[in-house]
Amino acid sequence: MESNKRFEIAFGKAYGALALGVGSRALMKRAEEQPYFVAAATAAIGGALIPVPGGVLVADNARIIGAVGVSGDNSDNDEAAAVRGIGNAGLESVTG
Repeated sequence: MESNKRFEIAFGKAYGALALGVGSRALMKRAEEQPYFVAAATAAIGGALIPVPGGVLVADNARIIGAVGVSGDNSDNDEAAAVRGIGNAGLESVTG
């Protein structure tokens, strides 16, 4: 399925992970357990939070320096692509 909003989805995965300090897979689990919290957090950060795998925090020497978001396949494959890319850049990925 084609989508002209892949950037916004990938951005929301990465931005949400960075905003809340955990990978978007952990955000998905939290959304399942505490949907009101995730809805409120989404509103607090301007709606840019996509709580499904594919948003991975980037660390350098255990210090979070950013996040990568991937969209275009299923969420597990999106996350795997982000992890591979981060590793190929010589950095550490944080999915949880």
